[in-house]
Amino acid sequence: MSDNNSRKRIYIERFASFVPTESSPKPDVSFVPMLTRRRLSYISRMVVLVSDQVSRGDDGCKLAPCKVTFASQFGEISQQLKISQTLIDTGTVSPAHFSLSVFNASIANASILETNDKGYSAVFSGKEAFTTGLTDCIAALETENASSRTFIFADELIPETYAPVAGVPYPNAVCAIALRLTTDESKADHKLGEFDVKQQLSLLGALHNNFDTAAEQALAFLCAINMRKA
Repeated sequence: MSDNNSRKRIYIERFASFVPTESSPKPDVSFVPMLTRRRLSYISRMVVLVSDQVSRGDDGCKLAPCKVTFASQFGEISQQLKISQTLIDTGTVSPAHFSLSVFNASIANASILETNDKGYSAVFSGKEAFTTGLTDCIAALETENASSRTFIFADELIPETYAPVAGVPYPNAVCAIALRLTTDESKADHKLGEFDVKQQLSLLGALHNNFDTAAEQALAFLCAINMRKA
């Protein structure tokens, strides 16, 4: 990486998040056609929602599509459990169901729904999934010609069946966060002031032992954004 590229400032152009609460336990994806919506897992619904939100401007119109980096610690773990149970019970697996259980199914669904043909990468690095994925997204912006790229992280609740062997506290943190990043200062969300994406990423890296899951890191990053916005 050249010195010129390494000094590129990374700005947040748009950001969106979904964190389930008692009053809003499920992401609202009523904008998705019903036949498609009923096939989406919980994590896919979260990803589709935040992806749609950061792909639109303040006026609701679609922004120009850009490449995406997707990261998750557990991926489609609930769908994977269903596949495993069906395989044990029947000895067979439906190709359609299998396709919805692969790690990148959620971001693939979002890309299809948005007709985003720019491409995506999927990062799986366990507990470090959030910071590694964001690093991947930043590195791409610093080395490629495109001025915008989206980073999406999401993790759903681990099935209770896996709780004893998951290696993380149960129930685990659940959230989805999407950041449309840019190197073009004119596109930056100026409500965030001088929020430094790289500095916050570095801080999370230094404090990684304080977090049990990647989702906890994502929530800490989201908290830092909201504090700056406030």
